[in-house]
Amino acid sequence: MAEINHAWQVLGDPAQRRDYDLGLSTPTPSSQPSPTPASAEPAYNPLARYQDPPRFPWRMLAVMGVIGTIVVMIGVATESPPRPPTVDNILRPGDCVAIQPNGDAAERLCTEPHDGVVEEFLAPGALCPEFAEPHRDQQGLGTVCVRAG
Repeated sequence: MAEINHAWQVLGDPAQRRDYDLGLSTPTPSSQPSPTPASAEPAYNPLARYQDPPRFPWRMLAVMGVIGTIVVMIGVATESPPRPPTVDNILRPGDCVAIQPNGDAAERLCTEPHDGVVEEFLAPGALCPEFAEPHRDQQGLGTVCVRAG
């Protein structure tokens, strides 16, 4: 194990590695490669920690940002104006109502004159809270609690 550690230290230090390589027996002239200068470092050093650090994909992020901006701009340009609210005569909590002469609650737009706002639907036999009055739905679907407003 000590020999392996020593070899690792020699191979990891460029100066010791150069001395070790020069101390090897010289090969025959026909198989001898061209000599490398003593100051030249190898092109790739596997022992270097960050020889070629990873790069962040800035170009891809810029392209995706431009594409996203274009998509948003197209969406804004092609957006249709919001539809005005309509009366569908189905009462829901929060709908504005007008009380008919017979006591029924009929849906109205909240921008028009109205008598109250639907708080909740009543279950059979239930009572409205003290701040709301019971009224029958104009469609006859049940009883709603209407808060004057």
